[in-house]
Amino acid sequence: METSSEDSFNQFLTLGVGSKPIMVGYESQILDLAANNPDAWKQVKDDIVIAYPTPTVWSTHVLIPTNAKGQKLLALLKKPETQKLAWERHGFRSANFTGASSITRFGVPGTLDQITAVAELPRNDAMQSLIEVLTKGTQQ
Repeated sequence: METSSEDSFNQFLTLGVGSKPIMVGYESQILDLAANNPDAWKQVKDDIVIAYPTPTVWSTHVLIPTNAKGQKLLALLKKPETQKLAWERHGFRSANFTGASSITRFGVPGTLDQITAVAELPRNDAMQSLIEVLTKGTQQ
């Protein structure tokens, strides 16, 4: 398992479909690829299936500012203008961002304009139990 979904996604783009039996990534990775690297998107678009589990989960990344520069970054990330820019240029939608342009602007079939069934990620102890079960299953 890679340390980040970006590692797996880049490996998929570099090595192709056969590099992993299945690769799961974020919607924003596909949208960013389509918007910012159309040549690479054309090469892989027929090999990608977009699926939205119901309910789905928002990936939550916490920023804890430890100094004044961190506080400035946090304030910047919370601004609607920053969230709009992240959406329009990179396909990164925040859970509470509204008023964005339609997802169809990215030209990626199978995407949803709205995610209506969302659940919170399980607590850390539940995630650790799932990882333990999955790890045991791969060792058999």
